[in-house]
Amino acid sequence: MTGGVVRKSLLLAALALSTPALGATPPEGVPFEPRRGFFTETDLGVFFTVGGENSYSNAQSYVQLGIGYDLTERLSLGAHFALGSSAQNCFAGYLPDSNVCALSDNFTVAFGDLTAAYHVRLANRFYLTPKVAAGYTRLEPRPVDPEDGDPGQSINAFNAGLGIGIEYATSFDHFSVGADLLGRYIIGPNIMTFAVFPRVKYTF
Repeated sequence: MTGGVVRKSLLLAALALSTPALGATPPEGVPFEPRRGFFTETDLGVFFTVGGENSYSNAQSYVQLGIGYDLTERLSLGAHFALGSSAQNCFAGYLPDSNVCALSDNFTVAFGDLTAAYHVRLANRFYLTPKVAAGYTRLEPRPVDPEDGDPGQSINAFNAGLGIGIEYATSFDHFSVGADLLGRYIIGPNIMTFAVFPRVKYTF
């Protein structure tokens, strides 16, 4: 008699405990969705120019800071400020009978650009990110004579470019990592630049 009561009590307790467990959503059933919205990013890499008398410059450090917003799951808009430098690449031509550049063959390049990126899903958490960029550039000291004849020590010009990258949404909420190759053409001085950099993105 006592044994039957004990068995019934255990059965009722087991049923009571199992009810909330059955009501919970199994974590395996929730598909992963990367966080989208307002984001910031920090990028550190290498920068170089091509063309000029030396064909290409020595690789130099590159830093880029950006903010942006994911308009949709696939489309993002951003604004970026970046600094790089060209080392040992002469764009003004050599002086007669010498290997001395007519103007500076070492100069800093500052970019202020608007960007648009498209996210193409390749796998879970992993995306291909083609992008376009356009904005304003400052070169100092001037590597070529400006078209308007201004004798100043710097040149301001527009730039436009294309890039390709990858992005991975990590298991740490808010954080994505990636890498980009971005080529930009500086209109006027006619200088082609490239930047290669890993990216760390934080989405709020």
